[in-house]
Amino acid sequence: MKFFIKSITLGFATSLALFNVSVADDRPNILWIVSEDNGARWLGCYGNPAKPTPTLDKLAAEGFRYERCYSSIPVCAPQRFTWLTGINAISAGTQGMRSGVQIPDFIRYYPEIFQDIGYYTSKGKDAKTDYNHRSNRSGNDSWNEPKKLEWDVLKQKQPFMHVINTHSTHESRVFGAYNPNKHTAQKAGNLAAYHPDLPGIHFVYEKYNEAHRKMDAEVKSWLTELEQSGLAESTIVIYSSDHGGVLPRSKRFLYNSGTHCPLIVRIPEKYKKLYPASKPGDTVKELVSFTDFPKTWLNLGGATKDQVEQMQGRSFLGKETEPNPEFVYSFRNRMDDRLDMVRSVRDTEFLYICNYMPFAPVGQFLPYLFNSQAMRDWKQHDLDGKTDAVTSRFFKQPRAIDELYLYEKDYDNVKNLAADSANTERIKAMRAALRKWQLEIFDSGFIPEDEMGQQAAKYELTVYDFVRKPELYPLEQYIDMADKSLELDPKNLGCFLEALNTPFVGNRYWATLGILNLSFAGDSIKDNKVLNAMQTLLEKSTESQVVKAYAAWVIVRSGNDKQGQEALDFLKNLSHKTYSFRTVLNVLDWMDPKHSSPVMLDIYLNGKHSGDSARVITNHLISQASAEVAELVEQHSKAVNSITNHEKRLKNYSQKPENISAEKIAKQTTQSQAELARATAVEKELRAKLEAKN
Repeated sequence: MKFFIKSITLGFATSLALFNVSVADDRPNILWIVSEDNGARWLGCYGNPAKPTPTLDKLAAEGFRYERCYSSIPVCAPQRFTWLTGINAISAGTQGMRSGVQIPDFIRYYPEIFQDIGYYTSKGKDAKTDYNHRSNRSGNDSWNEPKKLEWDVLKQKQPFMHVINTHSTHESRVFGAYNPNKHTAQKAGNLAAYHPDLPGIHFVYEKYNEAHRKMDAEVKSWLTELEQSGLAESTIVIYSSDHGGVLPRSKRFLYNSGTHCPLIVRIPEKYKKLYPASKPGDTVKELVSFTDFPKTWLNLGGATKDQVEQMQGRSFLGKETEPNPEFVYSFRNRMDDRLDMVRSVRDTEFLYICNYMPFAPVGQFLPYLFNSQAMRDWKQHDLDGKTDAVTSRFFKQPRAIDELYLYEKDYDNVKNLAADSANTERIKAMRAALRKWQLEIFDSGFIPEDEMGQQAAKYELTVYDFVRKPELYPLEQYIDMADKSLELDPKNLGCFLEALNTPFVGNRYWATLGILNLSFAGDSIKDNKVLNAMQTLLEKSTESQVVKAYAAWVIVRSGNDKQGQEALDFLKNLSHKTYSFRTVLNVLDWMDPKHSSPVMLDIYLNGKHSGDSARVITNHLISQASAEVAELVEQHSKAVNSITNHEKRLKNYSQKPENISAEKIAKQTTQSQAELARATAVEKELRAKLEAKN
């Protein structure tokens, strides 16, 4: 039949489309509902004692609840890229939050493949468009309908694949200050072991439960509309979040709270051959990765192996499923302007986390995260010396290189078993599995993002193509050197010094980090050979600016006052002209503030940076500089904000908005001009005082 239809050519647009129409009634519609930022444990059916999700709990009873489903990366935009293409973001260089990295034209988007097999594709009701990459065609344009949810249209266009995305549980929904005079802070029944027992934290827990109540009501309305449209019996309903979250130490991090996600699938009885367990209401314990999703949804629609060849996940639902995996993997890199590199691997018992940059505190200041009252209160609690061994660990520097958790018995991941010699072989085996996976998917993280951009551009390649050329990106060598950098073995020093002379920037980068890690381990780096090697890196005009920034930090940590000051001066000059200001900024923020704060003040007064970078600089000075400088910076930043606000108001008034009378505009313009003049005078005075301190 299939061969015969393919052989017919007269009067048909495409043979494949004709075939798909002929079997349309046999294939399910797919409705995928995605909520943002919420880990599995926020749903009642996954154990939240507040039970804020009765609709989703009912859906789980009518369908199948997956107990071990994990996001590929615990933040939205890189995860959306992974979903759109079926390719792990680290395999294409798109792992950095809002990366804008170019991908090859031959990479296909899963809605396009759905259309190839005869499906109508649409997304609506707050559909997301940020796919974290650049391409010669827009990911948003890959849908037949990228904005609307129209049940009548879907009914006419069967089979369809429709995605609904709701913002109701987004991180921003828990922002807002806690006021004990206005708000009650009901004790959270699911307070994580790593969170201190503080009213502001309980307040945010309840705000997030309320966000789930709102989201659950939305889901109820959509499922009701599906039923009323007469499509429920022919539509597979899938519900998931886009990653874990959203209280501090969840979203963005590779612990259970950041990666363990809800996945519920309701399959109509007419498709019961697709059931993943014996009957609706059952739970499924197999390991599932978010990377599996697009390949699986396409498998439900009947896509062939050739059509999903680019995809790196596996099909866990459909007529032709793939074997259960032994492990699933997740990754973390740059989050906004804060740098990091972490990889995890888990089996059905253990979660292993490898921190490739242990000198970066887990809880480093990230502006968006600190919009949360819970994060601010937790940090202040730590600064006040009130946290204990568990609740303080988030802020420690350096952090553990290896983390190992019995992740279902220790759901909050607070009992690190990595130091127990009984687990040495287990860690070795999980690291070996991680290495195998990194080589299979071409983990692009072994050259830092900004440097990778330079290297790929040099050869006029996309990152995706660059990392698949071993003569340019010798990944095995890089993993070996990275592993050595984490051994904290002084015997590796000779290897590191030798690697600094190799032509591959990844080897020089990891060798420099290996020396830096030794300094945190208490091993002396005052050896003249080390200092001379680091100085040579700074003086070499062709050396990576990323490598130079870390080399300067090594020199500062050596304790040599003269060379240390010269290295700080180097970083100050580099900050004014570099392709990787983020690296310079992060190094300075991680550094002992007695060394870095004067440089940060110079950058602050230079005033070239805005957004998150400016907030990191300002936070560093207010929280870590001398009391006098901190007070001046706090006052100055308020004056700058006042100037900005009044300038915006004056611009708005100049456009003569119709909803404000001319008389009122004139009055408010005069008032804003006066306030702007006052703020400008204050700013000038404070700047003069700060410049005197610089």
